[in-house]
Amino acid sequence: MKTSKLTLLVLVAVMLAVFAAACGNNNNGNASSPAASEPAASASASSSPSESASAETAATTKKITDGLDREVEIPTNPQRVIVLGNYGEVTSLGIKPVGTLGYYIDKYGAERTAGAENIGQDTADLEKVLALKPDLIIIPSYFKPEELEGLSKIAPTIATKFGLLPLEHLHILAGWLGKEAEEQAWLAQYSEKAAQAKEQLKPFNLEGQKAVVIQFWSKKIYQHATGVFSPLFKDIGFVPTEAESKLTSTTEISEEAVVDYVADADKLFILVDGQADIDTYNTLKASAWKNIPAVKNDQVYLVDSPRWNDYSTAAMEWMLEDLVKIIK
Repeated sequence: MKTSKLTLLVLVAVMLAVFAAACGNNNNGNASSPAASEPAASASASSSPSESASAETAATTKKITDGLDREVEIPTNPQRVIVLGNYGEVTSLGIKPVGTLGYYIDKYGAERTAGAENIGQDTADLEKVLALKPDLIIIPSYFKPEELEGLSKIAPTIATKFGLLPLEHLHILAGWLGKEAEEQAWLAQYSEKAAQAKEQLKPFNLEGQKAVVIQFWSKKIYQHATGVFSPLFKDIGFVPTEAESKLTSTTEISEEAVVDYVADADKLFILVDGQADIDTYNTLKASAWKNIPAVKNDQVYLVDSPRWNDYSTAAMEWMLEDLVKIIK
Protein backbone atom coordinates (compact mmCIF):
# COMPACT_ATOMS: atom_id res chain seq x y z
CA MET A 1 0.00 0.00 0.00
CA LYS A 2 1.48 3.32 -1.03
CA THR A 3 1.64 5.82 1.83
CA SER A 4 0.68 9.44 1.09
CA LYS A 5 2.98 12.41 1.43
CA LEU A 6 0.80 13.70 4.28
CA THR A 7 1.27 10.41 6.13
CA LEU A 8 5.02 10.87 5.86
CA LEU A 9 4.74 14.41 7.15
CA VAL A 10 2.50 13.50 10.07
CA LEU A 11 4.50 10.42 10.99
CA VAL A 12 8.02 11.80 10.82
CA ALA A 13 7.36 15.42 11.76
CA VAL A 14 5.00 14.77 14.64
CA MET A 15 6.98 11.87 16.04
CA LEU A 16 10.21 13.89 15.94
CA ALA A 17 8.76 16.98 17.60
CA VAL A 18 6.08 15.87 20.00
CA PHE A 19 8.11 14.47 22.86
CA ALA A 20 9.31 17.73 24.34
CA ALA A 21 5.67 18.64 24.81
CA ALA A 22 4.88 15.15 26.08
CA CYS A 23 7.59 15.22 28.72
CA GLY A 24 6.75 18.74 29.80
CA ASN A 25 3.14 17.81 30.35
CA ASN A 26 3.69 14.36 31.91
CA ASN A 27 1.24 12.93 29.38
CA ASN A 28 -1.71 14.23 31.33
CA GLY A 29 -3.22 16.08 28.39
CA ASN A 30 -4.06 19.19 30.42
CA ALA A 31 -3.84 22.45 28.53
CA SER A 32 -5.05 25.93 29.19
CA SER A 33 -8.15 27.01 27.35
CA PRO A 34 -7.47 29.36 24.45
CA ALA A 35 -7.88 33.06 25.00
CA ALA A 36 -11.24 34.45 24.00
CA SER A 37 -12.78 37.88 24.38
CA GLU A 38 -15.82 38.37 26.57
CA PRO A 39 -19.10 38.86 24.69
CA ALA A 40 -20.21 42.46 24.50
CA ALA A 41 -23.22 43.52 26.54
CA SER A 42 -26.57 43.46 24.78
CA ALA A 43 -27.63 46.69 23.14
CA SER A 44 -30.13 48.71 25.13
CA ALA A 45 -33.39 49.96 23.71
CA SER A 46 -31.79 53.34 23.09
CA SER A 47 -28.79 51.92 21.19
CA SER A 48 -28.16 53.23 17.73
CA PRO A 49 -28.47 50.88 14.73
CA SER A 50 -24.67 50.66 14.47
CA GLU A 51 -24.35 49.79 18.16
CA SER A 52 -27.02 47.10 17.81
CA ALA A 53 -25.22 45.61 14.82
CA SER A 54 -21.95 45.58 16.74
CA ALA A 55 -23.58 43.81 19.68
CA GLU A 56 -25.12 41.23 17.36
CA THR A 57 -21.72 40.56 15.78
CA ALA A 58 -20.13 40.16 19.20
CA ALA A 59 -22.80 37.67 20.19
CA THR A 60 -22.22 35.45 17.16
CA THR A 61 -18.42 35.65 16.93
CA LYS A 62 -15.48 35.62 19.31
CA LYS A 63 -11.76 36.15 19.12
CA ILE A 64 -9.32 33.36 19.90
CA THR A 65 -5.53 33.11 19.80
CA ASP A 66 -4.58 30.16 17.63
CA GLY A 67 -1.51 27.93 17.50
CA LEU A 68 0.38 30.48 15.44
CA ASP A 69 -0.30 33.17 18.08
CA ARG A 70 -2.67 34.95 15.70
CA GLU A 71 -5.84 36.57 16.98
CA VAL A 72 -8.67 35.28 14.79
CA GLU A 73 -12.35 36.13 14.93
CA ILE A 74 -14.42 32.99 14.50
CA PRO A 75 -18.11 32.04 14.74
CA THR A 76 -19.22 31.05 18.22
CA ASN A 77 -21.24 28.22 16.71
CA PRO A 78 -19.71 27.26 13.34
CA GLN A 79 -21.96 25.16 11.14
CA ARG A 80 -19.83 24.48 8.06
CA VAL A 81 -16.36 23.46 9.17
CA ILE A 82 -13.59 22.31 6.85
CA VAL A 83 -10.98 20.23 8.67
CA LEU A 84 -7.44 19.96 7.29
CA GLY A 85 -5.79 18.88 10.54
CA ASN A 86 -6.72 17.22 13.85
CA TYR A 87 -9.58 15.37 12.21
CA GLY A 88 -9.70 12.90 15.09
CA GLU A 89 -10.10 15.55 17.77
CA VAL A 90 -12.65 17.61 15.82
CA THR A 91 -14.88 14.61 15.19
CA SER A 92 -14.41 13.39 18.78
CA LEU A 93 -16.16 16.64 19.74
CA GLY A 94 -19.19 15.65 17.67
CA ILE A 95 -18.51 17.98 14.75
CA LYS A 96 -19.26 16.68 11.26
CA PRO A 97 -16.95 18.44 8.78
CA VAL A 98 -18.35 19.51 5.44
CA GLY A 99 -14.96 19.00 3.80
CA THR A 100 -11.58 17.41 4.45
CA LEU A 101 -8.59 15.91 2.69
CA GLY A 102 -8.71 12.59 0.91
CA TYR A 103 -5.95 11.50 3.29
CA TYR A 104 -8.42 11.60 6.19
CA ILE A 105 -11.25 10.07 4.18
CA ASP A 106 -9.03 7.12 3.32
CA LYS A 107 -7.77 6.69 6.88
CA TYR A 108 -10.95 7.32 8.89
CA GLY A 109 -13.39 5.48 6.65
CA ALA A 110 -16.85 6.16 5.33
CA GLU A 111 -18.70 6.24 8.66
CA ARG A 112 -16.53 8.86 10.36
CA THR A 113 -16.17 11.00 7.23
CA ALA A 114 -19.80 10.78 6.07
CA GLY A 115 -20.90 14.13 4.64
CA ALA A 116 -17.34 15.44 4.22
CA GLU A 117 -16.42 16.36 0.65
CA ASN A 118 -12.96 15.44 -0.62
CA ILE A 119 -11.24 18.77 -1.33
CA GLY A 120 -7.86 17.32 -2.31
CA GLN A 121 -5.75 14.34 -1.34
CA ASP A 122 -2.89 15.98 0.58
CA THR A 123 -3.47 19.70 -0.01
CA ALA A 124 -6.67 21.67 -0.30
CA ASP A 125 -8.02 22.78 -3.67
CA LEU A 126 -9.09 26.38 -2.99
CA GLU A 127 -11.90 26.26 -5.58
CA LYS A 128 -13.39 23.20 -3.88
CA VAL A 129 -13.03 24.89 -0.49
CA LEU A 130 -14.78 28.01 -1.77
CA ALA A 131 -17.62 25.96 -3.27
CA LEU A 132 -18.42 24.46 0.15
CA LYS A 133 -19.00 27.94 1.66
CA PRO A 134 -17.31 27.16 5.01
CA ASP A 135 -17.71 29.43 8.02
CA LEU A 136 -14.55 28.02 9.66
CA ILE A 137 -11.41 26.22 8.49
CA ILE A 138 -9.08 24.29 10.80
CA ILE A 139 -5.47 23.59 9.78
CA PRO A 140 -2.27 22.41 11.50
CA SER A 141 0.29 25.13 12.17
CA TYR A 142 2.88 23.57 9.84
CA PHE A 143 0.90 24.55 6.74
CA LYS A 144 2.80 26.87 4.41
CA PRO A 145 2.08 30.62 4.87
CA GLU A 146 0.72 30.86 1.33
CA GLU A 147 -1.75 28.04 2.05
CA LEU A 148 -2.91 29.80 5.21
CA GLU A 149 -3.27 33.08 3.34
CA GLY A 150 -5.33 31.52 0.58
CA LEU A 151 -7.66 29.74 2.97
CA SER A 152 -8.05 32.82 5.17
CA LYS A 153 -9.45 34.73 2.22
CA ILE A 154 -12.30 32.21 2.03
CA ALA A 155 -13.26 31.87 5.72
CA PRO A 156 -11.81 32.39 9.22
CA THR A 157 -8.91 29.95 9.46
CA ILE A 158 -7.38 28.79 12.73
CA ALA A 159 -4.20 26.77 13.18
CA THR A 160 -3.72 24.12 15.86
CA LYS A 161 -0.29 24.15 17.47
CA PHE A 162 2.11 21.59 16.11
CA GLY A 163 3.51 19.06 18.60
CA LEU A 164 0.82 18.98 21.30
CA LEU A 165 -0.59 15.80 22.77
CA PRO A 166 -3.94 14.55 21.44
CA LEU A 167 -5.76 15.37 24.66
CA GLU A 168 -4.29 18.86 24.66
CA HIS A 169 -5.59 19.41 21.13
CA LEU A 170 -8.98 18.09 22.20
CA HIS A 171 -9.13 20.50 25.13
CA ILE A 172 -8.07 23.55 23.14
CA LEU A 173 -10.42 22.85 20.26
CA ALA A 174 -13.28 22.31 22.71
CA GLY A 175 -12.64 25.77 24.11
CA TRP A 176 -12.43 27.39 20.71
CA LEU A 177 -15.55 25.70 19.37
CA GLY A 178 -17.70 25.82 22.50
CA LYS A 179 -17.67 22.03 22.84
CA GLU A 180 -16.63 21.66 26.48
CA ALA A 181 -19.55 19.34 27.26
CA GLU A 182 -18.67 17.16 24.27
CA GLU A 183 -15.06 17.03 25.44
CA GLN A 184 -16.11 15.72 28.85
CA ALA A 185 -18.43 13.20 27.20
CA TRP A 186 -15.61 11.89 25.00
CA LEU A 187 -13.21 11.64 27.96
CA ALA A 188 -15.79 9.67 29.92
CA GLN A 189 -16.48 7.41 26.94
CA TYR A 190 -12.76 6.82 26.38
CA SER A 191 -12.18 6.09 30.05
CA GLU A 192 -14.94 3.49 29.96
CA LYS A 193 -13.54 1.98 26.76
CA ALA A 194 -10.06 1.76 28.30
CA ALA A 195 -11.47 0.13 31.44
CA GLN A 196 -13.36 -2.44 29.37
CA ALA A 197 -10.27 -3.24 27.30
CA LYS A 198 -8.19 -3.66 30.44
CA GLU A 199 -10.79 -5.97 31.93
CA GLN A 200 -10.96 -8.07 28.75
CA LEU A 201 -7.18 -8.42 28.80
CA LYS A 202 -6.96 -9.14 32.53
CA PRO A 203 -6.56 -12.93 32.07
CA PHE A 204 -3.33 -12.28 30.15
CA ASN A 205 -1.64 -10.52 33.10
CA LEU A 206 -0.35 -7.65 30.96
CA GLU A 207 -0.13 -5.07 33.73
CA GLY A 208 3.49 -4.66 34.72
CA GLN A 209 4.86 -6.49 31.68
CA LYS A 210 7.58 -4.68 29.78
CA ALA A 211 6.65 -3.57 26.28
CA VAL A 212 8.61 -1.87 23.52
CA VAL A 213 7.24 -0.22 20.38
CA ILE A 214 9.35 0.21 17.25
CA GLN A 215 8.40 1.10 13.71
CA PHE A 216 9.41 0.06 10.24
CA TRP A 217 9.28 3.10 8.00
CA SER A 218 10.77 3.76 4.58
CA LYS A 219 13.35 0.97 4.95
CA LYS A 220 14.43 2.25 8.34
CA ILE A 221 13.60 1.40 11.95
CA TYR A 222 12.53 3.95 14.57
CA GLN A 223 12.28 3.77 18.34
CA HIS A 224 9.64 5.78 20.17
CA ALA A 225 9.14 7.21 23.64
CA THR A 226 6.10 5.97 25.54
CA GLY A 227 4.08 9.19 25.18
CA VAL A 228 3.31 8.33 21.57
CA PHE A 229 1.44 5.19 22.62
CA SER A 230 -0.16 6.18 25.91
CA PRO A 231 -3.02 3.63 25.71
CA LEU A 232 -0.49 0.81 26.11
CA PHE A 233 1.33 2.29 29.06
CA LYS A 234 -1.17 4.56 30.78
CA ASP A 235 -4.39 2.65 30.21
CA ILE A 236 -3.49 -1.05 29.84
CA GLY A 237 -0.58 -0.98 32.28
CA PHE A 238 2.47 -2.01 30.29
CA VAL A 239 5.73 -0.56 31.59
CA PRO A 240 8.63 0.64 29.44
CA THR A 241 12.02 -0.98 29.52
CA GLU A 242 14.86 1.00 31.06
CA ALA A 243 16.23 1.90 27.63
CA GLU A 244 12.82 2.97 26.35
CA SER A 245 12.06 5.08 29.42
CA LYS A 246 15.11 7.21 28.70
CA LEU A 247 13.91 8.24 25.26
CA THR A 248 12.81 11.85 24.83
CA SER A 249 12.50 11.88 21.06
CA THR A 250 11.93 9.53 18.18
CA THR A 251 15.22 8.32 16.74
CA GLU A 252 16.38 5.90 14.10
CA ILE A 253 17.87 2.64 15.35
CA SER A 254 19.90 0.04 13.46
CA GLU A 255 18.85 -3.59 13.05
CA GLU A 256 21.83 -4.60 15.20
CA ALA A 257 21.04 -2.12 17.98
CA VAL A 258 17.46 -3.39 18.22
CA VAL A 259 18.76 -6.65 19.68
CA ASP A 260 20.02 -4.95 22.85
CA TYR A 261 17.28 -2.31 22.90
CA VAL A 262 14.46 -4.86 23.19
CA ALA A 263 16.40 -7.56 25.05
CA ASP A 264 14.41 -7.26 28.29
CA ALA A 265 10.99 -6.67 26.72
CA ASP A 266 8.21 -9.15 27.41
CA LYS A 267 6.33 -7.96 24.35
CA LEU A 268 7.45 -6.21 21.18
CA PHE A 269 5.03 -4.18 19.06
CA ILE A 270 6.18 -3.33 15.53
CA LEU A 271 4.31 -0.84 13.36
CA VAL A 272 4.19 -2.11 9.79
CA ASP A 273 2.63 -0.73 6.62
CA GLY A 274 2.12 -3.41 4.01
CA GLN A 275 3.59 -6.73 3.00
CA ALA A 276 7.10 -5.38 2.43
CA ASP A 277 7.40 -4.51 6.15
CA ILE A 278 6.03 -7.91 7.12
CA ASP A 279 8.60 -9.58 4.87
CA THR A 280 11.34 -7.50 6.49
CA TYR A 281 10.33 -8.71 9.92
CA ASN A 282 10.16 -12.35 8.83
CA THR A 283 13.68 -12.07 7.42
CA LEU A 284 15.01 -10.54 10.63
CA LYS A 285 13.11 -13.06 12.73
CA ALA A 286 14.99 -15.87 11.04
CA SER A 287 18.37 -14.20 11.21
CA ALA A 288 19.64 -11.19 13.17
CA TRP A 289 16.73 -11.11 15.63
CA LYS A 290 16.23 -14.83 16.21
CA ASN A 291 17.69 -14.74 19.73
CA ILE A 292 15.63 -11.78 20.99
CA PRO A 293 13.52 -13.17 23.90
CA ALA A 294 10.23 -11.67 22.62
CA VAL A 295 10.91 -13.19 19.19
CA LYS A 296 11.83 -16.61 20.60
CA ASN A 297 8.74 -16.58 22.84
CA ASP A 298 6.42 -15.54 19.99
CA GLN A 299 5.54 -12.28 21.73
CA VAL A 300 5.96 -9.98 18.74
CA TYR A 301 2.87 -8.20 17.43
CA LEU A 302 2.77 -6.58 14.01
CA VAL A 303 0.29 -3.68 14.18
CA ASP A 304 -1.20 -1.41 11.55
CA SER A 305 1.02 1.63 11.19
CA PRO A 306 -1.63 3.93 9.66
CA ARG A 307 -3.89 3.37 12.68
CA TRP A 308 -1.23 3.57 15.37
CA ASN A 309 0.76 6.47 13.94
CA ASP A 310 -2.16 8.88 13.56
CA TYR A 311 -1.32 10.41 16.97
CA SER A 312 -4.88 11.52 17.68
CA THR A 313 -7.78 10.78 19.98
CA ALA A 314 -9.03 8.45 17.24
CA ALA A 315 -5.73 6.54 17.30
CA MET A 316 -6.03 6.19 21.09
CA GLU A 317 -9.30 4.33 20.57
CA TRP A 318 -7.90 2.28 17.69
CA MET A 319 -4.98 1.10 19.81
CA LEU A 320 -7.34 -0.18 22.50
CA GLU A 321 -9.44 -2.00 19.90
CA ASP A 322 -6.40 -3.55 18.22
CA LEU A 323 -4.81 -4.62 21.51
CA VAL A 324 -7.89 -6.61 22.50
CA LYS A 325 -7.93 -8.35 19.11
CA ILE A 326 -4.26 -9.20 18.82
CA ILE A 327 -3.66 -10.22 22.43
CA LYS A 328 -6.78 -12.38 22.71
